[in-house]
Amino acid sequence: MKSRKQILLFVCILTLTLTMTAGAFAGRKVIIDADMGSWNDDAKATAMLVQAEDVEVLGITLCAGNGWIPGQITAAVNLLENLLGRPDIPIVAGAVEPLMGNRQPWLEAEERLWGNAEYLGAYSRPMVTELPPEAEKLHPGHAVDFIVETVKANPDEVTIFVLGPATNLALAIRKNPEIVPMVKQVIYMGGAIDIPGNTTPTAEFNWWFDPEAIKITLRAPFEEQLVVPNDIAEAVYYTKEQFDRIVVRPSTPIVELFKSQASSFESNPNRQSFVWDTLTAAVFIDPSIATRVETRYLDVDTSYGPNYGRSIGYYESRRRDFENPENFPAGTQSVQVLFDIDRDKFWDLWIDLLSKPID
Repeated sequence: MKSRKQILLFVCILTLTLTMTAGAFAGRKVIIDADMGSWNDDAKATAMLVQAEDVEVLGITLCAGNGWIPGQITAAVNLLENLLGRPDIPIVAGAVEPLMGNRQPWLEAEERLWGNAEYLGAYSRPMVTELPPEAEKLHPGHAVDFIVETVKANPDEVTIFVLGPATNLALAIRKNPEIVPMVKQVIYMGGAIDIPGNTTPTAEFNWWFDPEAIKITLRAPFEEQLVVPNDIAEAVYYTKEQFDRIVVRPSTPIVELFKSQASSFESNPNRQSFVWDTLTAAVFIDPSIATRVETRYLDVDTSYGPNYGRSIGYYESRRRDFENPENFPAGTQSVQVLFDIDRDKFWDLWIDLLSKPID
């Protein structure tokens, strides 16, 4: 018969084992704030995070950007239910337009004054407000409140991915500024730091769509911020080589979706495209993929003119006196900016996660 001391020791060991086991299976917690499209870069980045073994996706919040909210709802529900088999992950609708309102009515005047914009996202088609049937599957409430409540329920644990305009996050920290020190990290896809923009010569799309929002979030004193800008996003190319590697994998809904796009390479074997937001997911899942990260003090031009939405990256090395912030605009924060990656590691991870069997 075991003594009381032996039983107590056994209970302690069992408790410690269970605690360590639970910790081993507890994933890094994330919220994905996206302007979701039908199998666009936001969807692929979301799929990578959902499929990663050590990541727990707490929810997906949507804001206007690539498209209007109704179309995003349909795309997000299809992604989670039909492609990933994860209808348990909440989808929450958020901001239906930028902080300063929908600029679509006077966009033509902007272009006459400052030159044509290339990629317009939602602005390239009429605004849609009627919700689709899939809206009945949305998590109740607004994305802003979901972000606030989730961060408060998981202090110092949540990484927020801002894959589109930063409208939802800006509203959340304006409404509840107390969450800022509770956020573990913010990772952005956006900005054109040392290169021209892709919507206007000066501005990248996400930050052009809502410059006021990204200015608010970049200037918030988050513990850690990482920006993945066009500088690296437009230097990584998806080609037939990656297509050929993924379509030979065992069949899954996502692999079959890739196979259905074979005609694009049949007509042009040299076709190339960017993978945008998936870079954010990759360097979060495996930080060793990042090979060049610089500290910058970022700001965004919100003056309404030809530089509207332009991102400005001030070098930390310019600050001679680190106790005196006079060399930088008041209120700017130190952030990390990704400028290069290990492409072999990236593509291995990208292909493995997007072809991973669904549990």
